[in-house]
Amino acid sequence: MNLTSALADNGIRLRSYRPGNHKLPCPRCSATRKKKADPCLSVTVFPDDRARWQCHHCQWTGGVGGEAHQPYRREARMTYNRPARVTAPERPEKLLSWFSARGIGAATVERMGIYRTRIWFPQVEAEADCIAFPYEWAGVLRNVKYRDAQKNFRQEKQPEPVLYNADAIEPGKDLIFVEGEMDVLAMMEAGFPNVVSLPNGAPDRPEQSDKRYEPLATHAAELEAAGRILIATDMDGPGELLAAELARRLGKDRCWRVRFPSAGDAQTKDANECLMDHGAEVLRECLAHAEPWPVDGLYGVADYEERIWQMYRGEGPQPLSCGMGADFDKAMKILPGQFVVVTGIPNHGKSRFLDQMAVAMADLHSWRWAVFSPETGTDNHIADLCEIRAGRPFHTGPSERMGAGELTEALAWARQSFHFIDAADHTPSIDWVLQRARAAVLRYGVRGLIIDPYNELEAGRPSQMSETEFVSQLISKCKQFAKHHEVTVFMVAHPTKISNPAGGKEPAPGLYDIAGSAHWRNKADAGLVIYRDFEERCTYAMSRKIRRQPVCGSPGSVRFWFSGATRQFDPVAGSYQTLGEKADPRPTRAAA
Repeated sequence: MNLTSALADNGIRLRSYRPGNHKLPCPRCSATRKKKADPCLSVTVFPDDRARWQCHHCQWTGGVGGEAHQPYRREARMTYNRPARVTAPERPEKLLSWFSARGIGAATVERMGIYRTRIWFPQVEAEADCIAFPYEWAGVLRNVKYRDAQKNFRQEKQPEPVLYNADAIEPGKDLIFVEGEMDVLAMMEAGFPNVVSLPNGAPDRPEQSDKRYEPLATHAAELEAAGRILIATDMDGPGELLAAELARRLGKDRCWRVRFPSAGDAQTKDANECLMDHGAEVLRECLAHAEPWPVDGLYGVADYEERIWQMYRGEGPQPLSCGMGADFDKAMKILPGQFVVVTGIPNHGKSRFLDQMAVAMADLHSWRWAVFSPETGTDNHIADLCEIRAGRPFHTGPSERMGAGELTEALAWARQSFHFIDAADHTPSIDWVLQRARAAVLRYGVRGLIIDPYNELEAGRPSQMSETEFVSQLISKCKQFAKHHEVTVFMVAHPTKISNPAGGKEPAPGLYDIAGSAHWRNKADAGLVIYRDFEERCTYAMSRKIRRQPVCGSPGSVRFWFSGATRQFDPVAGSYQTLGEKADPRPTRAAA
């Protein structure tokens, strides 16, 4: 097979066909984008005359080549319905008067292509006159949203997930997020054209589905390049839920909260109400007085009182089970936004244990994960996750391996739950990894980040800086990222060689035994040690530090048996022991 012609058949033409990673515009989507030269397609050429590719904008994936190459099973690509453009849109005086009563002028209505039409609404099981809001992006009509007189809404079937007024996203410029189309128009009337909204509004309760936020992935590259994000969602419960999730995904360090005024005892709900009740000047003042999203600084008790009451009522972020059994829940639970260090002697199973936790939390809590794991390798790591998911070995051996159908199911599940950060041709810095993790939060809504291990990161330490200072700064960067995005960061760090002058059983390491710095213990929110006792043929999972006791557990150890048949750790019921009790396998060392 000729690799050059095989790629050309798919519209891919490289400057060089040497093995490695290549970047270029995507033949499927770049022509329709504002940034037509953006190298959004990543092509990996392998030494054995194979190639794989993925577009980070439209998610097109594929592969060709290799004598032993199995036909590449492409992930089913969603096909979107693009509505036909209305050639003579109706804008009767009644329509323009309706908008005028809400502070929206005829010029804005015409500019946004809004018109009157009549369609079927399933809510009333009848046709109704309605307003049509076209969703344009890059010169293409992607969707139309309809609203009738009773505020029933509907959209085109299977529309492309795009933001309303998406062409308003510009590099380096402030971008306003509001809750609906009318709020977009209100902001435009006040002189702020760089404003967008999600097509499905705000959630009325915390939700697990990612569908509402799919447009963020569509416009991820543009959103990453924008300047400040001014969040001006509604001043009610759903609006606050939407604001919090937008800030988490877009980065709290670049988000500002816009609040609308009260008129007497009545709270102005949104941008359009503010325009109607108070005028364009007050709306401009609301934006001028936007407050930085609380991240760093000096605050009073009043700033936190509502969050304290939420904690008291059992609302807000709650400690989550790691899915490793009831005994392990006593030793460790996870809060969003924590930094957790994991250590253990090489080949004692710490990476596999952490993978099983990630799989369990993906199932229990619908968490999505970003993984940087160069030591294992992405191919091997995905195979490991499929083993854990299927409960059968991937490779041929003494136990029956998973069947092709089980692998297909496991891969489909893994595609939804795991995303990999892979630096194929260089050793990355922590800044490089966290930058990709930020993109994963925005595009996929990830909740957990695994960095395995620390020593595969580029040191880049200045000559005048000690290793302990360097480690301290690295942990601070991870904790800041975790806090801004409410992502729990798990860092695997190897211990130093432990002295064992008495011989016999190798002692388990503590957090102060991790190579490089005592900061691994001092600055971590939680610390986990995985230790395999070869004499007892069991594995101990030991929580050595829990910052938030007792809600996140109490330091202690739990025993697990590793099953070769299922490739999983099985907890031993009733084996939890608090730190320092006899079941602790390292009685001669300090408990740190």
